[in-house]
Amino acid sequence: AVAALGFTPCDDQDSATVLEQVKPSEGVFVVNSGNQSGKIDGSLTYYDYNTKTATQNVYQAANGKSLGVTLPGCVVYGSKIYVVGSVESTVFIADRKTLKEIATVKTEVDGAGVKGRHAVAGGGYVFVASYANTVFAIDTLTNTITKTFKSGDYSDGICFYNDCVYTGDTDYGKYGKAEHGTPSVTKINVATGQSTIITNDAFRNPTALVAVDGRLFMQDKGYYGGEGGSQIDQNLFEIDADGKILKTIGAASTIAASNDKIYIIDAPYKGHAPEYKVYDVKSGKLSTFCTGDEVLYPNMISVDPVKNIVYISSYQLKAGSTSADYKAAGYVVMYDGQSGACLGQFECGVGGGAVVANTKVEMVSK
Repeated sequence: AVAALGFTPCDDQDSATVLEQVKPSEGVFVVNSGNQSGKIDGSLTYYDYNTKTATQNVYQAANGKSLGVTLPGCVVYGSKIYVVGSVESTVFIADRKTLKEIATVKTEVDGAGVKGRHAVAGGGYVFVASYANTVFAIDTLTNTITKTFKSGDYSDGICFYNDCVYTGDTDYGKYGKAEHGTPSVTKINVATGQSTIITNDAFRNPTALVAVDGRLFMQDKGYYGGEGGSQIDQNLFEIDADGKILKTIGAASTIAASNDKIYIIDAPYKGHAPEYKVYDVKSGKLSTFCTGDEVLYPNMISVDPVKNIVYISSYQLKAGSTSADYKAAGYVVMYDGQSGACLGQFECGVGGGAVVANTKVEMVSK
């Protein structure tokens, strides 16, 4: 011990341990929306990176209860997972490792349940967009809604950017119809509670928003105004903090973002065959990501930013037809986020949609 003391550095700076925060991924959750017309409840699938196996109905197995019908999304934040049940007007909160339910939170306006949509976390809150011109802020310490904010018509996608919450206000895809509201993007200053509803003549159906490399992007699903009711005007835009369009990047039906990349599926209804692209935010280059030969009927694209794995969920072929089977269990294909090479696939539940990384926060020596 004395000898060891003799070799202790005199300079405190030499012996200081520098810590940095990392978020290693243990696996991913697949949010299966179910099928309302088929009375098939939604569920969670869990894919474990270590065992390379997918387990179905993990929430129901842990709690002996269903999540109900229509699960648009979920978010992992800290030690918990937050699953949005749209038809149930409920956010289910559970331990992210055991999936044991901790609390449930009702999404209500004036005592009536409303349909929550997608969720995002930031600043100690989980924010949930809804179809009722309202964003709910769940305090992650108390598991209660402590704030609500005004948003535009039928908010769906949601993003936390520069201490503000942004929502894509879809107007329920009514653009081009006789009866419609206003497609918009809402900017919410979380500190002041002020909501600014931003409109633009180019907006048709603002849906997903993502922040990449300190910049903000919005995916607009367009509308069914093409020949034979086909989908047109689906686009990915770069917008500024006040919603002004800075750049039109290209056609996009659904998107996901990771690090400096935005991954894109363009598969318009009654349009061309699906195309899979990647946009490099730093270089401004839009290129082919993969051929997607393994995907029959793409639903959503997601990405684990830690593992840099891209996930594309797909429906199966309906027996005896040439169309997708929306009432059968689907599957998820994995791709390398850099090369686009296929890494394999696994089965999920009915209506497999968003894939959400199961991450934990660690402090490690740098």
